[in-house]
Amino acid sequence: MNKNKIINLIKKLASGFYALALINCGGFGAIVNMPAIKDVPAGQYERIIKLNNPVAAPDRTFAGLVFIKKGAKVCTDYPREETIKSLDELTMMERHSYQYFSNYAVKVGVKTFGFVSLPIDYQTNLWENNKDENCKYKVQIILPYSPNGNYDGEGIKAGSGVGGHGH
Repeated sequence: MNKNKIINLIKKLASGFYALALINCGGFGAIVNMPAIKDVPAGQYERIIKLNNPVAAPDRTFAGLVFIKKGAKVCTDYPREETIKSLDELTMMERHSYQYFSNYAVKVGVKTFGFVSLPIDYQTNLWENNKDENCKYKVQIILPYSPNGNYDGEGIKAGSGVGGHGH
């Protein structure tokens, strides 16, 4: 292994331990597995949350979508969200990039509460919390990380709390 790979491995392990420490300190308890799916099913959703990043490079401003079924108590930790009624409200470029997103089901047991669509280099966790009736399931968005210590396209240093647990 070269020096850069070792440093990156140490950074990833440290961020993992940091996340574990936050689990014990935060209000959200268990991580729920979010299965990957091929496509988000067409249909009516109570809310569609569009995740925006207006300060990112032009090709990184659209950070994803969260589709929430009627009655589901789902929220996100993403600081810049906008509620839209349908995919028709996306720009032409957003609709084009959405076709290549990774998709996940917000599913607990046999019950599906919604879906998450993110650019392929973003990641997500689902946190379950029985203490908050308005946000029983929190979708955590994990921004892509670059070797220079910044989140790509964000200019935000690691550890700043953006995209972290409990925000």
